[in-house]
Amino acid sequence: MRVVRHWWNQQWGRLGRRDVYVRGDGTRFEVEVAQGGAEGKRWMAIFDSLDEAVVEAEKHLRDPHDSWRDVSDAHA
Repeated sequence: MRVVRHWWNQQWGRLGRRDVYVRGDGTRFEVEVAQGGAEGKRWMAIFDSLDEAVVEAEKHLRDPHDSWRDVSDAHA
C-alpha cells in the first residue's frame, strides 16, 4: 500500500508527535493514527473507498491543541 495522504501535528518527540495516514492500493484503503513516533501507539481501520478513509482520517485532526500540517507531498 502506498501513502495517499499524511498529516502531522508539527510536534517532535516521542510524547507529542501524532501522524494520521491514509494508505491505499486502489481497492482497499487504511487509516492509521500514530501517536508517539515509531514506538508509540497505533490505531488502524480499513475502508472500501478513499472518500470514506479520508472522512475518518479528518475526524482525528480536530484536536484544537494541535497544528496539523498536510505532508502528503513527502511521499510522492
